Parts: sequence; C-alpha cells; structure tokens
Amino acid sequence: MRSTSTVTIHLPSIDRNVAAIRDLVGPSCGVCAVVKADGYGLGAGRVAQQLAASGVSMLAVYSLAQAESIADAGVTLPMLVLMPVREVELGGAAHRLLITGRLHLTVHSLSHAQGLAAMAERLGGGPVPVHLEVDTGMSRGGSLPEDAARALAFIAGEGRLRLTGLFTHFSDSRLDPELTAAQLNGLDALLSRCAESIPSDVVIHAANSHALARGARFHRTMVRVGLAWTGLADPGVEGVVSWTSSIVHVKEIPTGTPVGYGSKWRAARPTRVAVIPVGYFDGYPLGGADSESRFVSIGSRDAMVIGAVNMDQIVVDITGIEPSRSSDDGFIGRTVELYGGDRAKGNFIPRLAEAVGAHAYELLCRIHPRIPRQFVAAPTVAPRIEAIPPVAGSLQGAIAS
Repeated sequence: MRSTSTVTIHLPSIDRNVAAIRDLVGPSCGVCAVVKADGYGLGAGRVAQQLAASGVSMLAVYSLAQAESIADAGVTLPMLVLMPVREVELGGAAHRLLITGRLHLTVHSLSHAQGLAAMAERLGGGPVPVHLEVDTGMSRGGSLPEDAARALAFIAGEGRLRLTGLFTHFSDSRLDPELTAAQLNGLDALLSRCAESIPSDVVIHAANSHALARGARFHRTMVRVGLAWTGLADPGVEGVVSWTSSIVHVKEIPTGTPVGYGSKWRAARPTRVAVIPVGYFDGYPLGGADSESRFVSIGSRDAMVIGAVNMDQIVVDITGIEPSRSSDDGFIGRTVELYGGDRAKGNFIPRLAEAVGAHAYELLCRIHPRIPRQFVAAPTVAPRIEAIPPVAGSLQGAIAS
C-alpha cells in the first residue's frame, strides 16, 4: 500500500551530532548512544550502523530482542541491556553475544546479581559482564545505595560475573540542577564507600543528554545520550528527522465557518484551508488541538493546524502562503513538513511536543511503523575510534564459551 507520508533520517546530521558530543566530553570520555525502541522509531539497525561509523563506543538498548536485532544488522559495538534480564537461552543469539563480550547486562539488585550468577553457571560459567544501576532518585530500576553496596561486594567475590560498569540515571537534569547534583553526590558517596569492590577499569556513567552541558563533573568516563544524537536536545546539535506529506485538497471558507469535529475552531476571516492525509492513525499527536499552537511547515512558512486531528487527515490554514506555479491549483501536491529539525520553526519536534503536552521521544516513537523510513546517506565517515577509550574490561572474550 502506498504511504501518504515519509520519515527521513539524515545520517550526516547524526555524524555531526556525535562529533559535537565528542568535542564536548573530550577524548578521555566514552559515548554510549541509546537506541531503545527501534532507535526511537527511526530504524535501530541503520541508525546504529551510522553511530558506530561516527565513533560512539557503546550502544544501550532496553531488551535482549533489541540487542539481537542490532547485531543482525552487522553492528559489532558492545551493547548494554537496561531491563532486568533473568534468563538467556543457551545457544541462542543473546548467548553468542555474551560469549564474545558484545552484550552487557544491567544488575538491578543483590538478588538479581545472584540470579545472574546462577544463569552464568547454566550458560557455561561466565564471567558475564554487568553494569550495576544505582537508584539515586529516579525510583525506577536499579538498587538503592544500601542494596547496591551489597551487590557490589557480591559481584567482587563472584567469578561468574564481571563488573564492567556502574551508573545512575538523572530524573530531571534539564530543569532541576540541584536535584541532579544531589543525585551525582549520592553516586559519589557509594563509589567512595565501596571503592575496594570496584575495579579501576569500571566505566562510570551518569550524564544523559541534558546533563552534558552541566560540566565535566557529570561526564565521568562515559556519557549516555539519546536526545543529543537525535538533535532534539540543547542547541549545538542538528535535528536528524523530518516527517513529510503533501496537500491533497484546498478550499476557501468564509468568516465564521467551523472546521473539524466539535466545531471548536472557527474562521476569524476568509480562510484558505488545506487537507493533509495524515492523522492520529499515522501517529500525529492529538493533544493540544484547540490551543492554536501546533504548526506544519510549507516551504519557509509555518502553517497552523486547525480543528480536531482526524484519524487520517489534518486541516491546515494556508491563507498567508503564496501559490506555487509548479503545483496543481497552486497548492495540490506541495510538500508539507509535519515534523522538522529547524529550531526556528513551529514544527521543531520539541516545540511541537510541548504544545501538545508530550515528550519529543513520544512523538518519534508514535509514528506508525507502516510509514516508510528513508535514510539520507552520509558521506564516507572515518571512524574516530582512536579517540575513544575502551569500554571497561576485556570486551572481546569477556565470557568463556
């Protein structure tokens, strides 16, 4: 079935964003690119290939299935699985990744560490490379500091596990610097208290995309970024995603005419409206439909989305947009950018997300998988691997087969 829209991923922008991140953190700090949820709906395999070529040192995924999919795309970078894994199939794809040291698992508690040690025994004895997550205030995964200290002591004396990383996750590094600093202090307290249980080559990572700008103290030996490589974080990076469709119908409506279900929007003047064949079935967001704060881009101009978002179409006010000689009726077939990477436009993804009460990740992940993804190929990129410190421990052959 022919799609009514296309998502384009600009691979050269990913490369430039990774370079900007590396310039910020310096050559002694690794970069872990988070590519959960199929690379936030962009296509994890191809995105991971570009991230590897651009010089990141590690990838982070949520599940074993996500890691296996990326490995199937030929990406050989080590991958950190963030969810609590409790079993790996003997002889399966994840087991093969563990054997080669390309798969690192996250420890979420002492009891989880004990379970992973037993699992390693069933798989052949280990050692399984693990990162311990310390809960310093996110209250999601990971161990509270007391349990984390016990888990560290257990791992230190357990030959079937190898501690390769230790990390925490900031809950509001964009807006709450005091809380972010307190979370980092909590991690530091544990590192000091448990120093004897932590090998010198363990990677310490805490900074997410918004914490990058808070200084080197937050960077440690590796940063863990998602928004930054997508270009949806602070200025200094480029948007990598655009979602486009086209105008399929245009009409003129008089003053006072309602638009859409519920008639909540009415024309304050004679208005030219255009229909775009994309709606909430495609993943276009519903929230904020009455706030007159969401826009699409047509050429260099913003155009307001008016009325309710429909299942498979939206209506846009194009009154101030000049007709094009190359389009039927001046407008039919003209390209409309629904999501874009230009910070100055109303369809910049974080700006649109704020307008509809959502998160930028949410907007990306909700674009329907049936909509084709096309990749603008990057020029030949020389991997900057020589400037990246090795991830902790022996990544190759970390587990005995």
